[in-house]
Amino acid sequence: MSDIHKRSKKQEERTAEKYRGSRNVMSGAGWVRKNDVRTFDLLIENKFTDKKSFSIKSDEMVKLARTAILEDRVPVLQIDLGGRSYVVLLEDDFLTMVQDENPAYKHIPYVGGEI
Repeated sequence: MSDIHKRSKKQEERTAEKYRGSRNVMSGAGWVRKNDVRTFDLLIENKFTDKKSFSIKSDEMVKLARTAILEDRVPVLQIDLGGRSYVVLLEDDFLTMVQDENPAYKHIPYVGGEI
C-alpha cells in the first residue's frame, strides 16, 4: 500500500470515528455505497493535500450532493489542507444547521435550488 493510500485510509478512519460513522469499502469506489464515510445523516467525501492550495470542482460537488440526497443525507466535503481540517457544505445545509442552533439566523431565507 502506497503512502498516499495509507494516509487516505487514516483520514477516513479518523473522520468515521469523529462523526460516529463508518468507512465505505474501497473508499466508495463500488457501485452500492459511494463516497468515503457515512453517518446517520452525513455522506462525507475526504480529500487531503500537502500543497498550499486545493481545487474544488463543481462536477464533484454535484455528484456528492446528488448521491447524498438519494440517501437522505447531508453532503460534506472534508479537506485536510495545511495541517488543518475544513468542511464544505451546501449553503442551505449550513443555514439549516445554524438556524436550528441559533434563532438569530432565522431571518435568512431558504434559497434551495436544483442540483
